[in-house]
Amino acid sequence: MPRTPAKPPVQEQQDVDADKPRDPDVEKVSRALAAQIHAFRTAAGLASGTLAKMAGISHSMLSRIEKGTATPSIETLTRIANALGKPVSRFFVDQSERHDCSFVPAGEGVSVDREGSSFGHVYTLVGHVLSGNLNVEPYIVTLDENSKPWSTHQTTGIQFLHVLEGRMKYRYANRLYDVKPGDSLLFDPNAAHGPEEIETVPVRFLALFFNIREYS
Repeated sequence: MPRTPAKPPVQEQQDVDADKPRDPDVEKVSRALAAQIHAFRTAAGLASGTLAKMAGISHSMLSRIEKGTATPSIETLTRIANALGKPVSRFFVDQSERHDCSFVPAGEGVSVDREGSSFGHVYTLVGHVLSGNLNVEPYIVTLDENSKPWSTHQTTGIQFLHVLEGRMKYRYANRLYDVKPGDSLLFDPNAAHGPEEIETVPVRFLALFFNIREYS
């Protein structure tokens, strides 16, 4: 989790800014760092001014770093990493070099036990992400005559649901949706949610779970 370090402001003259010509390799590193820092900051829900204050640097310096027009010193990077609760090494993962691809042929998904399994909900995992900051779990969920309603589930991240077959009433917080094939829901799963009434069987829907990976 992001935290506030109690440190004096860093000497920003150590950072290289846009007024000085830079080597193309330095420019490439600066752009990569900019993307990583911006991604971590937005994932943490922090305004740029807030992160700058937590890291003990000026708002204008952080803005230039995130634009790739300033190359931060090791001290500045360390302060930013500490404020975000991340190791400095996480800034140097080259996302552009990643080419993850997961292919699952029809009928070859993996059955996975989740909390809803005890209610007769069948989860078939149909892909996975090998690395990166974002954890994505795509499932085909099947409800049949043995499945029971379960509308009190709560979890973290973001969830997307797209109905493929059957009809059901789906609860989200104090709202109840009558969903059918072709309907979709996108929601914050911190609120209670889930099938409240199974109207026809089988019900099949695609469920995508998104979460930010935590690194130690």
